[in-house]
Amino acid sequence: MSNSLICELVNNISINDEFFVLHIIWNGAPAKPGQFFMLKPLRASTFLPRPISVQEYNADQRVVKFLISRRGKGTIELSQLVVGEKVQLTGPLGNSWLDFLPENGKAGLIGGSAGVAPLAALVSEKPDYNFHFFAGFRQGFREKFEEDAVLGGAIKSKKLIISAEDGKNALIGRITDFIVDMGSFDVFFSCGPLPLLKAVKKKCEANSVRCFVSMESRFACGVGVCLGCTVHTHSGRKRCCKDGPIFSASEVKFDE
Repeated sequence: MSNSLICELVNNISINDEFFVLHIIWNGAPAKPGQFFMLKPLRASTFLPRPISVQEYNADQRVVKFLISRRGKGTIELSQLVVGEKVQLTGPLGNSWLDFLPENGKAGLIGGSAGVAPLAALVSEKPDYNFHFFAGFRQGFREKFEEDAVLGGAIKSKKLIISAEDGKNALIGRITDFIVDMGSFDVFFSCGPLPLLKAVKKKCEANSVRCFVSMESRFACGVGVCLGCTVHTHSGRKRCCKDGPIFSASEVKFDE
């Protein structure tokens, strides 16, 4: 069940030129890993809220954390919020990684850029599970603080591999190049840019491993009414916000 509440910002941490993390009090339904909220500051100049995945939900403190990449006017406005300001949160929305996670096994988590956030939420929720986390970025982190803040709960995974296209404080190259022994995994979860999801799907199919992907789309309502976030699948058009955002990779028609 989702709610729409006016909530208070209790922290805004600028990590680097790209990323920042918002900490917001949330007294609604508990957020599950993989779910998202629609965020809109009360002083926003943009009409539509922005869909942001949960990086971590602290049930004791009733705080939800969002890792956000500065991409446009809406996210830049979010980055400029100060502690004490009010934000309208609608959520939690969508399905969860927990809906597809085997009770036991070995799971590969592959995130690109801010796509690491919903996967980090899963590790925070299931810290004892056998997760191997693969995180890819265009630019490596300059200091440990950046790495810890961006990856969040991913630090707790059984194995963590970080790559960057510039190779700074990380393996150099695309993160999919460092996924080996795929046949030993029971499932792969991935979130990030479309080329990453397509590459992960291809590798999983070649190794007969189940794969689930969290799709990105332009959301207007977030609840499946406006039909503006269509995902093309082999079983017809699906609503990314209502039927997803997590889909079986084998069902998604990435080229349509």
